[in-house]
Amino acid sequence: MTAQPHEERTSRLEGAYEQVADRLTSLDGNLAELRRELGTGLSDLRSEMTAGHRSLIVAMTGQTALIIGAVIGVALALHR
Repeated sequence: MTAQPHEERTSRLEGAYEQVADRLTSLDGNLAELRRELGTGLSDLRSEMTAGHRSLIVAMTGQTALIIGAVIGVALALHR
């Protein structure tokens, strides 16, 4: 191993630290973007699930009313 002057080693370390800092900054940006995308995706998913839940409730309410009407109709027909 050759001996390097102190300034040269320090300069190399500073360069390496700058590269690490740049990469970490890039990762921070990517992570922030991923969080935004995930938040938007979850919000969209919640909206879709809420809409689907509402339409399911409407459909079940209509079917339940139809079944109750049919049961009452059969009960009235049998009662006569």
